[in-house]
Amino acid sequence: MSVSMSRDEVLQWLTRNGWSPDRNVEEKAREFISEVVAESEEEGFPAVLFEVALSFITTYGLLKLTHPTDSDSSLITNPTGGYEGDFSEIDELSQELEKRLFRVGYDLPDGGIFVVAEDGEFYCIHHTGAYYLGSDEFEFFSNWVKGDLQSV
Repeated sequence: MSVSMSRDEVLQWLTRNGWSPDRNVEEKAREFISEVVAESEEEGFPAVLFEVALSFITTYGLLKLTHPTDSDSSLITNPTGGYEGDFSEIDELSQELEKRLFRVGYDLPDGGIFVVAEDGEFYCIHHTGAYYLGSDEFEFFSNWVKGDLQSV
């Protein structure tokens, strides 16, 4: 597979990593979402779930997506993965973008966290800054694989 990914290649990559078109982990996802909301409230930056985030987590959540050309690099679609202070950074980016964001995952070994906006756009918050990753989940996955992160 080339590093540049078409929609079909993204679907093939997802499938190789345990995803299927009829996948629905809503019950388990809601447990993880509740944990995220509670943690965000404890940090003083309450996360509010919205439909786009729930849909993404229900469809793609709780997967470990190994990079197709770097087996040491993975995108983990688990909203509970993060670091102390994440919700402050998410709130800051949310205010800057003027839209609500919800944490949907992280990557290893880089340690970036991924958020989705109400409008379906994806962003990465990394110790080097905030980055735009795409207008939908296919651009998000493809841009993560390509390393195509546009500074916000």
